[in-house]
Amino acid sequence: MKKIDSYAEPPFNGVVVGRDKTVEFYTDHGNKLTQAVSTGAPFGELVLPYKTALTNLTASKTDTAVNLAQQGSETMTVDNYILKFKADVTKLEPKVLVQFPKDSVEYHEFFPQGKTAYNNVTKGNIGNHLATIIAACKNHMDKLGPELEAEFTALSVSYTTARESQLQKKGSTVSTRSAWDTNLDIIADRAFYNLLTIAREYRGHPEKLRVFFDQSIITPRKHANGASEAAYTLAIPAAGIAIADVSFSVDDKLLISNTGDVPVSYYGATTAGQAAPATAIAIAAGDEAEITAASLGAPANRFL
Repeated sequence: MKKIDSYAEPPFNGVVVGRDKTVEFYTDHGNKLTQAVSTGAPFGELVLPYKTALTNLTASKTDTAVNLAQQGSETMTVDNYILKFKADVTKLEPKVLVQFPKDSVEYHEFFPQGKTAYNNVTKGNIGNHLATIIAACKNHMDKLGPELEAEFTALSVSYTTARESQLQKKGSTVSTRSAWDTNLDIIADRAFYNLLTIAREYRGHPEKLRVFFDQSIITPRKHANGASEAAYTLAIPAAGIAIADVSFSVDDKLLISNTGDVPVSYYGATTAGQAAPATAIAIAAGDEAEITAASLGAPANRFL
């Protein structure tokens, strides 16, 4: 006998597939439910609430994708301003040296920590660096002219505007991701309710449930050898690296599924935490990649 309490366990929680597959699964159920009702199945009251939940889920998926694309554009703009600042500082130094020796107090005003500090500028400290350069240019307009102060002031304004826009977009992206999670919980619960209702109508006929729910859409692929081990899940921090706790031999194949909403790159490494090479291969959000251990550099490379 099956455990009685198993019938109250939500079956759709913890599904590990990308957002595209998730929406495909729930859309497929909605279409089959609508089709069944059109041919006389007694589930008409289920259709509208489910369609509403599906519409909200699909919208939040689209909103997240749009926000991520816009956030990527905003990030590129900010990064380009940082690159411009570095280039402008490089061009500034010879102009300063024409007027002030490298060991002078005046040179120190422009480069209090040396030029290297500007080469290592980050989003966290570029504001201070810009302010330092602008103040020095302003103090020595008599020797350098007004153009440099105006140039760096304009750059500071442009960078600040771009950075504020980027942070706003990040906040919007976090909000749409939260909306996705909320709507996913709602539709999973609604689909569970539909499942129980359909099962009650067709009790004794479990094959009827397969007409309404195509589990193959959300079932991870298996390799040709029929391996049935549970999928290994690895959470990767934003803009970070995670080491997979898996081992592989030179003849193995691995199936990697990216269930997140941003691209993820993979590579083989000889040591844990080894920096990503230029040849790291990206898997788009929601996509899968079947790779060989040999392509990861096995047996020399032991880490993924």
